[in-house]
Amino acid sequence: MIFKKIRNRNLKANDAVLKRISGKPIRYAAARDENNVETILGKAGRIVLTDSQVQINCEGKVVYACDKKGVEISELISLGGARITGNCNGETKAVTVYFTYFNK
Repeated sequence: MIFKKIRNRNLKANDAVLKRISGKPIRYAAARDENNVETILGKAGRIVLTDSQVQINCEGKVVYACDKKGVEISELISLGGARITGNCNGETKAVTVYFTYFNK
């Protein structure tokens, strides 16, 4: 019973973060492998939230797409980016996106 409440709270938090970062422009998206080597997936893109998927589009290409149902998302401490972990083509894949800053 207690664990179910915690899980529901986490799902609501994920939805709130997804809504907040949906459509935000990103500077670049990076993935890290098991050897801690970071690979840049793309630059100059957006986070797109559809009915069933979370997508990261960079330079007109989809560089990452995962099911919205099992996605885990957390913002970086600096709020300058987010880490998205989800099921992508049968395997769990994590991507870190860094947001674009606009100085006015």
